[in-house]
Amino acid sequence: MDNRRKGMSQFNFFEKNQAFDENNFEQKLQDAINLIKQNQSFVARLVLDAINSNQVTLSTFFQLTPNHYQKTKTIMRKDYHTTLPNTFPPTISAIRKIEKELDGIIYDNQHIYISSTKSVEEIAKTLIHEVCHFLNADLYDKEMETEESKQVGYKDEVRAFTAERMFEKNKGYLLRSDINQIHETVTELYPEFTDPENPISGYIYSTFDSPS
Repeated sequence: MDNRRKGMSQFNFFEKNQAFDENNFEQKLQDAINLIKQNQSFVARLVLDAINSNQVTLSTFFQLTPNHYQKTKTIMRKDYHTTLPNTFPPTISAIRKIEKELDGIIYDNQHIYISSTKSVEEIAKTLIHEVCHFLNADLYDKEMETEESKQVGYKDEVRAFTAERMFEKNKGYLLRSDINQIHETVTELYPEFTDPENPISGYIYSTFDSPS
């Protein structure tokens, strides 16, 4: 996907529909990016650099490509037991079902989709989370070469939620209690990534370097 406009429209916006417009997503997205600009955490600066340099594309689920819609259908069926229609473009009802379950998602380590119903603050946190999956893409690939896939998935989510917490605390330091809460969150949201026989609840390593 390379059809981007200038300025605010560095982001990948496709044809809109009424429901999308009513949610005023473009304005909320710009406001969320402004929140990230004001944040003093180092991860906010890295996320902003990735966005401003067009290393990632930002869209709503209303703007899913045919291929990404098929991937989303699989996720919705497997993880949320929800069957979406085959028709494309997807119906408003189908998108609402997606937005009910997903705040955001990243495909191909580049293309980020965000729920249009979220608040400015929630969109900012989702941007931090999803862009950090992009920033850690090389590390994820290296870990997949030597570790079990579910353990790698767990660690990747820990990194993304760690970035969120750093953003929330602005320039403050993370505490052991923050790390514990992050692990509890990941364990609750992604039970498929946990392994009682090989727990990694002490994992705190995090890197935020752009993929090579």
